[in-house]
Amino acid sequence: MAIRAILAHRTAGAAATSILALAVAACVKHLPDQDMRILTAPESARTTAEDLWKDYAADAGAASRRYFGKAIVVTGVVTTVGSDAPGDRFLLYGQPKEFGVRANLLDEQAAAILERAGKQQRISLKCFVEGLDDNLVLKSCVTP
Repeated sequence: MAIRAILAHRTAGAAATSILALAVAACVKHLPDQDMRILTAPESARTTAEDLWKDYAADAGAASRRYFGKAIVVTGVVTTVGSDAPGDRFLLYGQPKEFGVRANLLDEQAAAILERAGKQQRISLKCFVEGLDDNLVLKSCVTP
C-alpha cells in the first residue's frame, strides 16, 4: 500500500514538473521594439557581427544567457539596408548562410544610420540583444 502511494506521488510530481517545463518553454522573451534606454545604457560587450553569430551558432542557450537584454556594440559589414519606412528600419550584417545579424534601428536615429550605411559598409551600432529568430535579432540600435 505504501509503495502505491509513493509511486502515485512520484507520478503526480513528474506530471506537474512536465507541465511546468512546457509552460516555461512557451514563455518567449521579447524586448521592446523601440527602447530609448539604449541611449544611456552602458555597453556590456564589444564584438563583431561575425563573432556574435558564431557564439549563437555554437551554443544558443549559453549565448542568450550571456547577451540577452544587454546593450552591446556590434561592428560588421552591412549586406542589406532597409528603408526609412516604419517596420523596415534595419541593417543586416550578412553571414555565410541566408540569415544574419539583423539590427533593428531606433526610429529617432534610423534616417541618419540608413544614410550612412549607403555610403560605408562597415558600421558599428549599440543595440539590445534579443536573440535568434532565424536572424539574430538586435533591437533599438543607435550610433555608439
